[in-house]
Amino acid sequence: MVLLNMYGKIEPITISKKLGVSICNPAPDWVKGLQEDFMEEILINNHKISSFKQSGIDVSWAVGRYDLQNIVEQLGWQEDGKNNMQIIAEHLIEIQVSDFESSLLQMKNENMDSPTCEPQYTRKFLNFCCKVQSSRNAKKVVPKQIPFSTYNSDDLQKEPLIINYLQAMLHPHPAHKVTVSDYTQGGINALTKIGELIDDFLVTDKDFWLFDYIINALFSDEELNSYHVFKTMSLIEMLIINPKGNGKTAGEIEFKLPQFLSDRIPQKDGVLFSQIMRKLRNKIAHGDFEAVQQLLELYRQAFMQNFRFDEFEYSIENWTYMDICLRLDEALNEILWFMLSDKEKLNTLQMS
Repeated sequence: MVLLNMYGKIEPITISKKLGVSICNPAPDWVKGLQEDFMEEILINNHKISSFKQSGIDVSWAVGRYDLQNIVEQLGWQEDGKNNMQIIAEHLIEIQVSDFESSLLQMKNENMDSPTCEPQYTRKFLNFCCKVQSSRNAKKVVPKQIPFSTYNSDDLQKEPLIINYLQAMLHPHPAHKVTVSDYTQGGINALTKIGELIDDFLVTDKDFWLFDYIINALFSDEELNSYHVFKTMSLIEMLIINPKGNGKTAGEIEFKLPQFLSDRIPQKDGVLFSQIMRKLRNKIAHGDFEAVQQLLELYRQAFMQNFRFDEFEYSIENWTYMDICLRLDEALNEILWFMLSDKEKLNTLQMS
């Protein structure tokens, strides 16, 4: 099970028909199991608060944090004959592959969508949607945020924080204040819109395998380092470089990549940025660490002149990699949005 930071009673909603992905409230057996997770979460919280008190730490911020009755009343979820834990569990929303038998996922594994030793497919799907929606062009069409996962039943090492996330929704930051119901509706709209675009994109078997390759490559990659640079640049090249060029990208990457760069890279410097990225990707691939260091220095001189390097947090090298990775991720997100929103134009760009 993968829960989202959206809440309320809903009818099952199809997100992607071709991938069999939908969102819904938990089934009755899960409602019972989730209440056990709530009890575990409350016990862990009480233990932490007790430890803080013994250490003389002010815990006034925690007063009422796990008052389930108050949460239910604030949200207007009261129901006769049901305890607060059951009510909250029934108002959670999960994302699942509900129609595997009719989905394209059968092409990859005819037995199940998520083999037991692999990450759940819905987590990878959600991660992809989040990256696509974060592009500046996507926000013009899909303004509401893609929800994030608050609970993964396969992660046995992580303590449950389901109530914690729900409680946070009741006290949002003033700059992002929105009701729980409005946030939920916005998240549903965003998911269904991107799901529709994905379904429109998935026309041929080749489309499916390309999509599957991308969502697997993007998943669970939090390290902003040389390997992230290599992988992201490889994905960018796969999507915009003419496959008939026999692997030669010089000149072509400098011509095509700048149009996808964020405003953080001045337009006049787009070609230089793209040139450095092309060379950096190749030098990382060939293990030429001396050339890599020269290119990182060139990047710092060109794009990080006013950057404050705090070497108590990260080395200068890692600060550089992080800045590069963020810029490349922004560009890749724009390309992925372009891929979903106008596949033909992306194909034309690729073949040009």
